[in-house]
Amino acid sequence: MNRKLLLLCFSSLLLLISCVPVCDETGSLVVKFVFTKAIPSSMPTSALIVLSKGMRTLSKDVNLVNQDGVVFQSIEKGVWDVYVELRDDQGYAIYIGQTRAEVVAGKQSTVSVPMTLNSADLKINVSVASTQAGSVELSVWSSQSFMNETRNLQSGKATFEFHNLASAVWNARLTLYDQSGTEMLVWPENASIGLELQPGRMNEYSFRIDEFGNVELLISIESPQTVSTATLTNTDEGILISWLPVERASIYEIYRLEQDYWVKVYEGSSTSFLDRDVVENVEYCYVFNVVSEDGRHSGFSEPFRIVRDTQRIFIAFADNTIARFRMGQSSITSVASSSVSEEIKALRAVGNDLYVLTSGSLFQLNANDLRTLSSFKHNTLLFSQNFSMNDECLFLYSSGTLKKLPYLDLNRIKTLSINTTTIDADRYVVALSNQDLHVIDPETFRVLLVQRIENPARVFTRGQFVFVLCENNGTYTLDSYTMNASTLLPETSYPVNGDVRCLDASSDLFCIGVYNSGVYLGRIGKAGLIRLSSTFPKAVKMVGNLLYILYTNKLEIYSIDPETLSATQILSAVLSQNAVALFAD
Repeated sequence: MNRKLLLLCFSSLLLLISCVPVCDETGSLVVKFVFTKAIPSSMPTSALIVLSKGMRTLSKDVNLVNQDGVVFQSIEKGVWDVYVELRDDQGYAIYIGQTRAEVVAGKQSTVSVPMTLNSADLKINVSVASTQAGSVELSVWSSQSFMNETRNLQSGKATFEFHNLASAVWNARLTLYDQSGTEMLVWPENASIGLELQPGRMNEYSFRIDEFGNVELLISIESPQTVSTATLTNTDEGILISWLPVERASIYEIYRLEQDYWVKVYEGSSTSFLDRDVVENVEYCYVFNVVSEDGRHSGFSEPFRIVRDTQRIFIAFADNTIARFRMGQSSITSVASSSVSEEIKALRAVGNDLYVLTSGSLFQLNANDLRTLSSFKHNTLLFSQNFSMNDECLFLYSSGTLKKLPYLDLNRIKTLSINTTTIDADRYVVALSNQDLHVIDPETFRVLLVQRIENPARVFTRGQFVFVLCENNGTYTLDSYTMNASTLLPETSYPVNGDVRCLDASSDLFCIGVYNSGVYLGRIGKAGLIRLSSTFPKAVKMVGNLLYILYTNKLEIYSIDPETLSATQILSAVLSQNAVALFAD
């Protein structure tokens, strides 16, 4: 039963009145329930109700789903102690409450039992792989409490236990010390881990580092609502999260999912937050915890997700400068620029980094403001004109060897002996060797297959597609293939009016730049090409249904209708310098 239906069932109990015969000395007790959202991750499904007076005790276990009311019959008059536990489907007492009810014969009385969340226990197991670690310090805190304890590691392990804690969202941070007591690690370094403690139980986490006289009882649970609707927006500065105010809310806490943990990224009273610490093309997931004016916690909301995605355009120029551009409603504007010391050959943006390949170096720039972060110079980069870049590596060919240089460790070079005249890289790496087409796994750097091609001249790959330009006595065709389970399946052959020197694809659409002929648009599986321009471009780039065409002195942006393959120019910009390379995402 979903939560809304369960709430409806519980609320309907308020409308029920139990009519029990009343005599002079005995009566009946009717118990009813009202629920709203609170921190427990599940709603109460059963109740234990105990009435006691002196040595006399009456108790009942109630199934809240199948039973509408709780009736205690033949109760003598007097003052009774009332104790209630509300339990979830696993038998944990998540709410408790007690009060006194005076039963007067022949009269109907009403008494309210104040319910509160049961307390929670917390156990945290820490295991540390490093043999240098000697002790670990744990800090846990909520809005009203703070605790700090240190344990020596035994065989790299330590256990912390805390009892009778408030059932709320607690925060945790670990500090690791070596054998001499020197701090080794604070985790997380600039934030905290959110732990949602469920009531009436031990919450365990492991961290690895590497109702006489018709008395009616109304049991009412109130807690702060949580954020049910939030808007997540990509901006140039980060991910903007905004939400409507929650009634009686004092503090909003936002946690972001990082691996298997919820890390707090915001705490305050504002109804918006800009998360600047984000990486392009990564999905982010957020939850809210709302703290009410009296300090109660709502518990985590439903998650809100968004993929970090901004429109970025990078152009390199002949004077060794790089500029980042932004698309507006009516214009393309430059937002940042920088320069390097060598001739630029290619650009590739990966996350928040922009890699710039020059005649002898690979520069790493911050993709937002184009600050230079690092540079890598190596002899393997010199004079190599046969190269390609994907989102993880730079691939170069020289002297009978194909080389793979991961961006995260450019010194960890892998090699593959192969003779090739042209290479390209994306999901796969492809290389032409005479009339043999090699398809290579970029991770293992092993050849997946070799296929014989007649008269190949160039090869391109995007996603699962491979494109081979073939030339026979001045006649050119562009043949498309699909990579499927280590098999190269032929798709469509397209006659072209010359040498295809640049190509890009998005989904099943592709665009080519043909030397001395212009720019053409096509679709995999559909014969024929549509000519968009008679001028040969420096580069083409497809991002979704947007097509970027870079000429020496101009950038044009088109919107492509994927059904009709019609292209509508939406923006253009004249460039003040001669352009040499383009990357957009």
